[in-house]
Amino acid sequence: MNGQSDARVALVTGGGKGVGAGVVKVLAERDVRCCINCNTNPAMAEQTRKAVEAAGGEAFVYRADITDAGQLQAMVDAVIDRWGRLDILVNNAAMQLNRFIDQYDYATLRRLWEINIGGYFHAARVCLPHLRKSPCGRIVNICSIHGKRPTGFDAGYAMTKGAIRMFTRELALELYADGITVNAVDLGGCRIEFKTGNAPISAFNPLDCHNPGLMAPRMVTPRDVGELVWFLCGPEASAITGDGIRVDKGLILV
Repeated sequence: MNGQSDARVALVTGGGKGVGAGVVKVLAERDVRCCINCNTNPAMAEQTRKAVEAAGGEAFVYRADITDAGQLQAMVDAVIDRWGRLDILVNNAAMQLNRFIDQYDYATLRRLWEINIGGYFHAARVCLPHLRKSPCGRIVNICSIHGKRPTGFDAGYAMTKGAIRMFTRELALELYADGITVNAVDLGGCRIEFKTGNAPISAFNPLDCHNPGLMAPRMVTPRDVGELVWFLCGPEASAITGDGIRVDKGLILV
């Protein structure tokens, strides 16, 4: 289509459901055109697209495996062909298995890292030439409070989130001269349909044992995350880069 417009364009990985869908809906409400990336749940991504368009927004769905740099490149090319620009990358697609260390094997751990770290790395690299052309280039990495404190379960997942925090800081320094801000959202418990990878929700969590009933009232929503992403992507947040901002209703404090 090669559409030209002053409206900004965002690519949201894992944007078809859960946190990603919440981000897409909030951005679209603010006239940001969105590419909704999905891989394993295209039907849910289509539902998100329909919701965006019903509300007057603009979006399209592109199915791509974020661990495959070639598929990511093809997706970004499709965004540019359609809208002629790319201003925002939201790295969100991830997998959480909720496994203890002796429940992991090397192949599973490697796959987790390929998605949770490799996907963020490849997406940033492929999007960078276009973000550098944007007057307000933004990268937001969806991270987790698992990257800030130990929780007693799923060391593999926590390792990836800790790595994302450092990746965010390094990239913020590297891209400062380009005027591109890079920030992380440190997410607490969030109400979503299900975890990619079908992680058991009943996995041991010290908070559940020591503070019965504490978790439920501190769950955030995908929209909560979307509102923070929107702020970080705006000109008002131009002085914020390399940071990690919690959205967890104070869960990390208890």
